[in-house]
Amino acid sequence: MRKLLAVLCFASACSLAFAANSSAVTKAYVDDKGTVHIVTDDGQDHAIQSEKGQEKGKGGVEKIQIAPDGKAVGWLVNLWASCCVSYAIPFELIVWQSGHVVRRVHPGMAIWSWAFIRNGKELAYRSRPLHGGWSGECTLVDVATGKELGSWDHPVDENGNDTDESDESSGKPDWAKQVP
Repeated sequence: MRKLLAVLCFASACSLAFAANSSAVTKAYVDDKGTVHIVTDDGQDHAIQSEKGQEKGKGGVEKIQIAPDGKAVGWLVNLWASCCVSYAIPFELIVWQSGHVVRRVHPGMAIWSWAFIRNGKELAYRSRPLHGGWSGECTLVDVATGKELGSWDHPVDENGNDTDESDESSGKPDWAKQVP
């Protein structure tokens, strides 16, 4: 029993030490080939190759963000649609953490903006159709599990057009207000 307790204590101490020593992200950028680079404070440059169907070059990645805690990076990927348009569209949101991609979000509509919430534990994004009057939906997602935690639709009038209501009068949740 003592040996088991000692092994468990040692394992816990090692995992805490590992977590405490995980490198923080100091810089994130996309190169001319569309490869995302994540540079950590220990000097490592993690290169994440482009996605299948991603627009070539720098234009294939946009809105790279580092989480406030410096432990995660996210970006939008512009993918070529299968029909109806002649340009790439931001259809995928990728989150990288601790050396690998931990989350891919594909809402089925274009993702126009997004933000890390709760220091990087959650993310929120705004998706909407390519054309039309509807401003779309904001969705809140847990980064670790991918579980949808909430959603909010921009208010529309009886004709389906966006209203000009302010955030306060529309009932917009605080997390959705953080999405640009």
